[in-house]
Order: sequence, then C-alpha cells, then structure tokens
Amino acid sequence: MLCRFWSSGTEPWPNIIPQEAAVSKVFGSRSIDRYGPRLTVLEATMRTDDNGSNSAFAKLVKQGSAALLNAYARKGFPLDSWEVKALLLEALVSEEAAAVQADRFEQANESCI
Repeated sequence: MLCRFWSSGTEPWPNIIPQEAAVSKVFGSRSIDRYGPRLTVLEATMRTDDNGSNSAFAKLVKQGSAALLNAYARKGFPLDSWEVKALLLEALVSEEAAAVQADRFEQANESCI
C-alpha cells in the first residue's frame, strides 16, 4: 500500500512536481535508459506491473515516485527529496539493487500513513 494523499484527494499533489513531469526530468537523465523519456511521475505511481518476476525496476519507479511525493508533502517522512532521487538512481545498477531499494521505499511509504 502506498500513501495515497496524491490519489485520494485528501491532500493536494505537491506543486514542485507537475503530474505530467517526466520521470527522467525529475530523477535525472540516468533514468532514461530504464524508463524512457516519456513516463510521467503520475504514470509511475499508477503502475500495475510491479509484482512478479522481472518487476524490480517497475516497483522501484513506482515506490520511488511515491516516496518523492511523500518527501515533498509529508512532514516527518524519513527521507529528503534529494535522498529519494539519489537512492533511486543508485539502485538502477542491477535488478537486485532495484528490488532492495524498492522494498525500502515501500516501507517508508507505508510508515507515513
């Protein structure tokens, strides 16, 4: 489960990240090879291909995008926005690293409810 402030309508989407912003613009150009130039942050948070085999990178971008939104919008979120960005980029090195970091983002996202 993700913090759903951005989809429930109970809290506004953070203005600092437009919903139509590309993941590659928000997280940096190193993410283009994995996610392409057109995937938006909103689309990343709505991914459904983050379960099963070969899904570590899908889960990473889904949970990482949610963590970034939480970092901007939730006081007391355990990660700063720059940390979320750096950790996502560092996790792109391998499927194992992506899976581990995706799980860490997921735990942080769940703890902010």
